[in-house]
Amino acid sequence: MSSTPIHCDVLVIGGGAAGVAAASAAGRAGARAVLLERYGFLGGLATAAQVGTICGLYLRDTAGAEAVPVAAGFAQEFASQLQHITGSKPIQLPTGLWVLPYSPPAFARVADATVSASGNINVILHATVSAARAEGARINEVRALAWNEPLIFAPKTVVDCTGEATSAALAGASVENGATDQAPALVFVLENVDPGLIQRGLIEMRRELRRGVESGALPALCERLSFVPGTGSNGRLALKLSLAAGSADLPLWQQVTAWERQSRALVGQLHRFLVANVAACRNAQLDSIAPQLGVRSGRRIQGRARLADEDVLGARKFDRGIARGAWPMERWGAAPKPEMTFFAERDYYDILLDCLRPVELDNTWVAGRCLSAAAGAMTSARVIGTALATGWAAGTAAAFQAQGRPLDEAVAEIRRQMNQ
Repeated sequence: MSSTPIHCDVLVIGGGAAGVAAASAAGRAGARAVLLERYGFLGGLATAAQVGTICGLYLRDTAGAEAVPVAAGFAQEFASQLQHITGSKPIQLPTGLWVLPYSPPAFARVADATVSASGNINVILHATVSAARAEGARINEVRALAWNEPLIFAPKTVVDCTGEATSAALAGASVENGATDQAPALVFVLENVDPGLIQRGLIEMRRELRRGVESGALPALCERLSFVPGTGSNGRLALKLSLAAGSADLPLWQQVTAWERQSRALVGQLHRFLVANVAACRNAQLDSIAPQLGVRSGRRIQGRARLADEDVLGARKFDRGIARGAWPMERWGAAPKPEMTFFAERDYYDILLDCLRPVELDNTWVAGRCLSAAAGAMTSARVIGTALATGWAAGTAAAFQAQGRPLDEAVAEIRRQMNQ
C-alpha cells in the first residue's frame, strides 16, 4: 500500500445522484474535491439499476397542465441538461405526480459532463471504501481500493453518498439498518412489445400473470410487475419486478446476494411466460437486465436532526431548510403496488442541514437515502430529485467547512439558490 496520502478538502464517497451533486457543489465552491465511485460510470442506482424516472423534482398537482419545480438550483439544472440531450419532458401520472423519464446512458453522460464542468474534482472510478478512521469527532483517514490498488485519503471533510452510510459507520457513527423497510426491485427491458399494451394499462399482462400464479406456473412474486412510466410507446418496454422485503435474520450482504440471484432467475421465467401467453408480447425479446438491483432502503445515520413522518405529511417548513421534498411516502411492501401516502397538493416539506450530519462526527456529511430520517419519511426523501438537492447541500456545507467559512453562510447560499 502506498504510504503517501491523497489530501483533499472534500472527499465525496459515491457517485450517484447525491454524490454527483455534492462533488459539483464542492468544486464550484472552490474546494479541492475527490469523488470515489465503485462502478466504471457515474449515476449510481439511477444508471446501474436503470430506474428510468426522476421523482421529486416537481410539485404534485392533479389540476395543473405543466410541471412546477419544487425549487430552483442544481436539481433543476441537472434535469434541464438531461431534457436537452434526450428531448424528454416531464409526464403526469394519474395521481397528479410529475416525473421526468430518462435513459440511463444519458443520465451517466450528464453526470460525467456536470462533474467535469464543475472543476477542482478528481474522479476515481472502480473505487470502494474499506476503512475510515476518526480521531475525536473528525474523520482524518479513509482507505479504499481503486481497481484493486490501495489508496489512502486525508480529507478535511467527507460527504458520504453511498446509500449505506459506509464511511460514517466505519468511523463509528451511530446508524440504523433500514434494509427491511422497503422491497427492492429489478428493472428489465423488453423489445418488440405491442405499444397498445401500455395504452391498455397492461390489462392482459396482469390477467395472464394472475392465471399463471394461480395455476402454479409462476411464483407469486411475478404478480409484482409494473412498467416504468415513459416507456412502451415505441415497443421498448421497461418493466420493474418488485421482490419481497428483506429478512432481519440475514446479514445485508447475504440478503442482497439472494435478491440479485432470485430476481434474475425470475426475469428469465417471466420473459418466457409472457411470450407464450400474452399476445402483445408474442415477439418480445429480452433486451437488457439492470446490472444492479434497485435497493430502496439501507443503512442511515443518526443525525443531529431527524426528518420525521409528521414533517413530511404536514409539509413542514423550516427557516434553515436546505432541500425540499415533494414526493409522497411510497412504501413498497408485500402488495403488488406501493402504498402511497400523500400530503397537500402543490406543497413540499423542508429538510434541515443537521439531518445530513452524524451526531458523533463534526467534519462528515451524508446525502441521499442515508440521511437521518424516520422509516416513513425516508420512503419520500430517498427519491432521485431529493437526493440531488441533499447532495448539493451536503457538498456546499462540506466545502464551506473545509475553507473555514461559517455554516450559516452555507445555509444562506443554499437557500438563495433554491429560491432563485
